[in-house]
Amino acid sequence: MIKNKDFFVLIIGRPNVGKSTIFNKILGGTSALSSKISGTTLDLNIKKVSYNGVDFLISDSGGFNVSPANEIEKKITDKVFEYSKKAGIILFVVDFKSGFIPEDREIFLRLIKNGANIILVINKVDSPKDIYTAITEFIGLGIKTVLTVSAEKGTGIGEILEKIVEEINLKKPVKPKILIEENGFKIAIIGRPNSGKSTYINTVLNEDLLFTDDKPGTTRDSIDTYIRYKGRLITLVDTAGIRKKNKLDINSEAFQKQSLNQIKRADIVILFMDVNSDITHEDLSLLRRIALEKKPVIIAFTKWDLKEKLPENAAQFKKEIKYKLKEFSGTPFVYISSKTNKNLNKLLDLSVEIYDSKSIKIKTKDFNKFIEAAKTDAKSGRIYKYITYGVQKERGEIPTFIFFTGNKGKIFTMVDIKFLRNSIKEAFGIKSNVEVIMEYKKYDAD
Repeated sequence: MIKNKDFFVLIIGRPNVGKSTIFNKILGGTSALSSKISGTTLDLNIKKVSYNGVDFLISDSGGFNVSPANEIEKKITDKVFEYSKKAGIILFVVDFKSGFIPEDREIFLRLIKNGANIILVINKVDSPKDIYTAITEFIGLGIKTVLTVSAEKGTGIGEILEKIVEEINLKKPVKPKILIEENGFKIAIIGRPNSGKSTYINTVLNEDLLFTDDKPGTTRDSIDTYIRYKGRLITLVDTAGIRKKNKLDINSEAFQKQSLNQIKRADIVILFMDVNSDITHEDLSLLRRIALEKKPVIIAFTKWDLKEKLPENAAQFKKEIKYKLKEFSGTPFVYISSKTNKNLNKLLDLSVEIYDSKSIKIKTKDFNKFIEAAKTDAKSGRIYKYITYGVQKERGEIPTFIFFTGNKGKIFTMVDIKFLRNSIKEAFGIKSNVEVIMEYKKYDAD
């Protein structure tokens, strides 16, 4: 994950000083959820940035409350301080409009104990004429490097990037070989709130990297976590819980949108379902959305240790979900327990198999031998008899096969297409999704 702290930049500051806005501007997008609500960011959101030939990791963080009002705020503060020890550069963000307050000094005094390189970023300096006043306001902190920015307007962001690169080059003039390898793949971890997503990641990593809590909806952002598994670099993306819009949670729609965006950028999706919860319409809709995006999906049923205590309940549960999810009969089901470590690595093993099978290449002669054999099968012959020959498309996000038919009157239904997909996967041992394209081609009589 973080191989060298010199290349890890952490943004820290009191709640609502504009950390997430600065983070978003640096990334040039909206990876973190910017909000007017104090303390929205609960987790570290680590992203890779390349600027002027230098690669580094940068992370947003939750608001640093030196006097936490509750247990959640205390956990956030402890987590941020813990990760400040792993940062080579800290962007300490303060609010010019709020002015210098005692909490700013307390945060600074706590950070300097770690020996990190601290850059003071004074945000909300919206006018050039306020720059001198802003620097004078915070000069008492004694921080050598001071930058003034207006994150909302986007001014001063370039100076932040230039300063980060300058500091990195001073520490390590030789460019690192690889910060984050590009040959890995991404797994989106999705599911309803409190379905065990973050707990799974923490258990697999064997460290408490993500902040987790028993209350639903704790993860409010998407966090990329990098792990090395069996020689592969895998990015685990823990998403905000998919949920129905709730008037008590005014940002739920934004969180849901962000989670769906993670499905699009992932190579594989793992949908987490709590065995204690019923399969809902939202779960089914989400599975259909994943199918529309043509993403391979694994369904992980969490907290399986609770079912294993009563074997008859476990057997009945499997029978019921097989019926409820019959629409997705080709989807792998994995029963896991982070508490007992049951099948945790099986999800990763299966993900590697699925990803590797996306690049499978079937020789045309072997594919057509399969078609001819299928025509003689009692079950598959009813469809394959209409197919003259087939080829695998050279390029495709997933293995894509083109079937040619000379029978213009035959209509291939969605049920037929699904059958063809499944038969190809079974015959060639393909774990990923496959696509089937039907084309009519007129053949002249001999």
